[in-house]
Amino acid sequence: MNEVKKVTNITITRSLLWVLIAGTFALGVFVGRGTWLFSGGLADRTGSGYRQPVEDFAYIRLSITEGNAETRKIRELKPFRYKVDSLIQKKIDEEAALSVSVYFRDLDNGNWFGIREDEKFSPEIQLKLPILIAYFKWSEDNPLVLRKKILFRGIGVPLAPRYLRSPKPLDVGSEYAVNDLLLRMTAYGDNDAYSLLLANLPPAYLHKVAKDLYVNYDPEVTSDSLTLSAYASYFRVLFNASYLSEEMSEKALRYLARSVFREGMASGIPPDMNIASKTGERVIRTVDIEGAPTDVLQLHEFGIIYHPERPFLLGVTARGGDFRDLALVIRDITSLVYAEVDSQSSEETP
Repeated sequence: MNEVKKVTNITITRSLLWVLIAGTFALGVFVGRGTWLFSGGLADRTGSGYRQPVEDFAYIRLSITEGNAETRKIRELKPFRYKVDSLIQKKIDEEAALSVSVYFRDLDNGNWFGIREDEKFSPEIQLKLPILIAYFKWSEDNPLVLRKKILFRGIGVPLAPRYLRSPKPLDVGSEYAVNDLLLRMTAYGDNDAYSLLLANLPPAYLHKVAKDLYVNYDPEVTSDSLTLSAYASYFRVLFNASYLSEEMSEKALRYLARSVFREGMASGIPPDMNIASKTGERVIRTVDIEGAPTDVLQLHEFGIIYHPERPFLLGVTARGGDFRDLALVIRDITSLVYAEVDSQSSEETP
């Protein structure tokens, strides 16, 4: 009797041991899988719990990310505004442009200069960038916003482009995700995408962007009310990731870097140099000195040029009678500014 009890006790002990071993293994697998899951393996990569690897940030300021603090002392650029002024006057004398405004900022130390940078232009032609920022800000609270689909009914826009035309126009009767429309509006300059996005964006979000960034203009006003120096605020907060999250700031600049317009700033820098830019056009109906109707054309381009030593921000507004001539003016100003930055950067010592 005692012998039977002894055997039974041994059997129960071994069974419990196997159960404990199996349970421990299962728990380890669950914990391991759970840790991987919540560390980003299956998590929403745009959520607040996910941090994009530092090396994935190519367009925002690297010094704001972990382990990338800038230790090199940056010297101030020697003044070269007079060279830009001289080039502008040359272009006006050649009748390539009627007037030109320029804004430049060194994104390393904040030094800047402007040439008629407070001259106002219509914000409507450059409203696409604040709309992009407003949608990405909205998506930080509601990621599903970017997946929402909008039907294109062929509504058209009041400002049909003459020069900047989308290479991939929207198809009437098709639905497009907001994220796709944002890319088309930003990279292709698609005015139909712009119109759809504006119509589906609650006005409060656009006003919030202007208010939060202290941009002194009303998004509903289409008259000349925005300056180059004010417009620079949008690019600066994206570069510094100081308004949107780092991931969303990077995404916005990547969209800007995919711009299909290459005749302006992009043609004034080395072909392998990154640039995140936004271009806009406007036609102003006026009369000449004899009272005959005529058109004055405006071409605007604003962008961050990622010089490896000194990324800088440049904005140019050119007015004249031919868009291609104005694009060449923007190209030549960009080329001059880049050459100055590059030359002075090469003189610096580590």
